[in-house]
Amino acid sequence: MGRSRSTFNNHSRHVAAVSLHFGKIPTELDAEQIYHYLFYLQKKSKSPSQSYFKHTVFGDEPKL
Repeated sequence: MGRSRSTFNNHSRHVAAVSLHFGKIPTELDAEQIYHYLFYLQKKSKSPSQSYFKHTVFGDEPKL
């Protein structure tokens, strides 16, 4: 996999957060829901960190 344990933990935490936000498992979420969630996070925080968004986006990215 080539990723550190810390990266894996961060991605997992963000997948869990978006799942809890919608009350659904990740496979039940569609791209539009993820888009709206990211927009919600952007509006919620006055200065979200770049790494926070990176982990959220890549943590929720569908694995093909």
